[in-house]
Amino acid sequence: GLLLVREDRSVDPMYQFSLQWFAALFLLGAEQAEKSEDLEQRLRNLTQHFTQSFYANVCRSLFERHKLLLSLTMTAAILRAEGQLEEDAWRFLLQGSAAVIQDKPNPAKDWLVDEAWSDLQYLSRALPAFAGLDTTVATEVAQFRALFDSPEAHRYPLPGEWSEKLSRLQKLVVLRCLRPDKVLEGVQDFVAHHLGEAFITPPAFSLAESYRDSEACSPLVFFLSSGADPMDELMKFAESMKMARKLQSISLGQGQGKKAELLIQEGTERGSWVLLQNCHLAVTWMPTLEAVVEHFSPQTVKREFRLWLTSMPCAAFPVPVLQIAVKMTNEPPKGLRSNVTRSFLSFTDEFLESSKKPREFKQLLMALCLFHAVVLERRKFGALGWNISYEFTAADLSVCVRQLRHFVDLYDDIPFDVLTFLTGEINYGGRVTDAWDRRCLVTTVEQFLGPAVLQPEPLHRFSPSGVYRVIEPGNRAYYLEHFRGWPLNPHPEIFGLHANADITCARNEASDMMRTILGMASQHT
Repeated sequence: GLLLVREDRSVDPMYQFSLQWFAALFLLGAEQAEKSEDLEQRLRNLTQHFTQSFYANVCRSLFERHKLLLSLTMTAAILRAEGQLEEDAWRFLLQGSAAVIQDKPNPAKDWLVDEAWSDLQYLSRALPAFAGLDTTVATEVAQFRALFDSPEAHRYPLPGEWSEKLSRLQKLVVLRCLRPDKVLEGVQDFVAHHLGEAFITPPAFSLAESYRDSEACSPLVFFLSSGADPMDELMKFAESMKMARKLQSISLGQGQGKKAELLIQEGTERGSWVLLQNCHLAVTWMPTLEAVVEHFSPQTVKREFRLWLTSMPCAAFPVPVLQIAVKMTNEPPKGLRSNVTRSFLSFTDEFLESSKKPREFKQLLMALCLFHAVVLERRKFGALGWNISYEFTAADLSVCVRQLRHFVDLYDDIPFDVLTFLTGEINYGGRVTDAWDRRCLVTTVEQFLGPAVLQPEPLHRFSPSGVYRVIEPGNRAYYLEHFRGWPLNPHPEIFGLHANADITCARNEASDMMRTILGMASQHT
């Protein structure tokens, strides 16, 4: 596990973990894991608990694009330790074929590209487990074509004996040859099979949990990314902890170093919170920050004191500070399910019932949260989603939610025209500069905030299949349970796009992940 997180440094300079952090996490796991008199059972409990704890703690400090990468490398490391990882198949999954082989003519030029046929021939010759695979493909073209055309190719059984003969990793290798756009979904199934579903659904961001894991001498660091601003959540959390009036903040930059030092000194003496924003803009002051943090001690720092830092990824950020800090990212979660779930986790049952028209408010609130997730997720489709990639934020949604509750309560008849105008032309539309993007945004808003959303029978569908639809109102737990039934990877239909729309982005994501793992391995060797 420690080797894994130390390799993470090659992925991003902010991914820094120390041996002390790892040892503390392990000891905490030993205390918290379920006890048992039976030694074998106790070891199983320890292993299961520590694996889950390790994943959750590292995951909260990773950017969204690297979370599945962590799951896959953990799975591979565990299988390797147990002697169950086919190393030749693992290498092929990461880097593909080492040679171009065209000994036999392509048996299906109308759908099987020459590169895939070359890879299949290479597998058949270089990896003993795949001997004869190219012959089977040539003789059973129709069955392999069915796999190639399947919308769930990653779960489609391989023809003939290959379905039983190959391991899950080896089947992933065949999938890489035939349908590289489905490799990420195949990886998710691979991880879920070996480690469990929890390792492909990252834990929801919780500032309270991060705070519980911190202490006065260890800073809390937010890793910033475009469109992600933790300030709203931090201010809400400070209010809930009755520290809002004891939170002093400063944005770092030229000439702000001395002010920051004074704030920290006052904070340690009074037991207040200090927030230093945009540390990446004060590169020359970073050695001073390192020295200040190194001088923290329980004797000189009040127990209530916390030092909060925000920074974009920056190679100049002090490594010792990162190693002892509680690290967090606050990006929008990947996928509609995680995104809408996170939005609802920020609501309380009291808030859901606070409107004079609770039924209408809840149904429109769910539709609004789904709309927010859709406009964010459209970015992954590149120019098919938006001509320009806009940085919509949680603050945009927060404003719309407040306006929604206000206007639902203010009028007898819900003013849909007002809601769609405020949402599509101002709150979200204010960021949109391209005319076609604005037209697409306004049309999307009308689908999610129109009168049809409130029709009693049949309940409104947001997607043709009905996977995403209006549901009968309930409490927060009821909604969260419903969202758990949504697919992990949304189908393009919810975005109004063709089923093939995500092929390019899925292939690019998969190749980026494999390239990153290869880079980690080369750094290690």
